[in-house]
Amino acid sequence: MGTKRSPKMSSPAPSSDLGAPESYVDWDELSSLDQVATIYQVGTNTVVLETNDNREVRITAWFDRRSGQYVADFERRCTATSGGQQVRVWAQTSAYARCVSDDLVGCLEAAILAVDRLHVY
Repeated sequence: MGTKRSPKMSSPAPSSDLGAPESYVDWDELSSLDQVATIYQVGTNTVVLETNDNREVRITAWFDRRSGQYVADFERRCTATSGGQQVRVWAQTSAYARCVSDDLVGCLEAAILAVDRLHVY
């Protein structure tokens, strides 16, 4: 994603939603991130994060044509049992604050920061 300041996030959403005002994170070195250990770019608008506490989170930035903004969708990797076998699946999670931005990179950056800020005990 390169090293640069993140644009201001804006959202018509409630104040509990995230809008990272500005980011000074070195995305290649992951500086200033406490929980995120690795970021994988798996598509143009999708990243997968691995955290220090072994969480795996997939973030997809969807473009909402109605509003003209990108909205982050969060999924976590979990284990489900099907037919007596355990399989690893991606399941939507509402654990993270809603992230909205006018641009794709800003949306993904805000979403990564949302995952980094959430401490799971």
